[in-house]
Amino acid sequence: MTLPAPLVEIVTALRPQAVSLSPTSTLDEIGFDSLDRIRLAAALETAYGIVIPDALLADVHRLGDLTAILDTHPPAEDPPLIVADQVPAPRKAPRRLPPAVVHPSAELGEGAHVGPGSHVWHRVRLADGVRVGEQCTLGTGVHLGTGTRVGNRVKMQNLAQVFGADIHDNVLLAPGVLILEDAAPRAVTSAGTLQTPADWTARPVTVCRGATIGAGAILLPGVRIGAHALVAAGAVVDHDVPPHALIAGNPCRQIGWACLCGHRLTDDNCRRCNTRYQRDTTHSM
Repeated sequence: MTLPAPLVEIVTALRPQAVSLSPTSTLDEIGFDSLDRIRLAAALETAYGIVIPDALLADVHRLGDLTAILDTHPPAEDPPLIVADQVPAPRKAPRRLPPAVVHPSAELGEGAHVGPGSHVWHRVRLADGVRVGEQCTLGTGVHLGTGTRVGNRVKMQNLAQVFGADIHDNVLLAPGVLILEDAAPRAVTSAGTLQTPADWTARPVTVCRGATIGAGAILLPGVRIGAHALVAAGAVVDHDVPPHALIAGNPCRQIGWACLCGHRLTDDNCRRCNTRYQRDTTHSM
């Protein structure tokens, strides 16, 4: 897969420092935040004479994802030129974030890292090697097990327990959420000895950008929660959840669709913020 020239030009205009762009380059690596993604989509729509549905844009993580969208939405017969002053100017460098604030009662394992601007509150426990991004909030009693990776601007409320999961940017974990990774839990091996990490296979959960996991919900090993999905309080999730899906129950079932603002859609529209959505039957999580 080769990146289209207009895509490369627009990304370079937004992020002049970006180098070695490829289909596998992620928007996070390039430094794009939510507003940058909107600017990128708007510039591509102008260049190609197309409309990129919000539901597709929510799932874009790599430049290759955008290329695939453009391949399925060919340019108009006479696409407009990319005028330099129509491409949004690069964002100013963000202000330097303050150092992370870690409460004295928190326990950080060897090699654990908390990014700038983050707050780690009472009795939080981070296992060895856990990585937490920028501007995150970890509430009282949060536990992050070995292998857990947390993106930027993530909020984990009191007593959330996460074992080995990959938590993307802008995710909310409500109080008492439990995220598991061991699909066949036992205390001992068949020989009667205590199990060690070498005796089981981890199946980490992935929670994609902007998703919300309600209070007391349980995510079983290996599931993937799509971008901006909304898991209701107390749900037990035993299968993958599509982007923007609203799910509830034990075992969970999809009961609707959720808007970016968190409210339930009615006929593909959000009555709260008036955002309209287009159904997509081709794009996967």
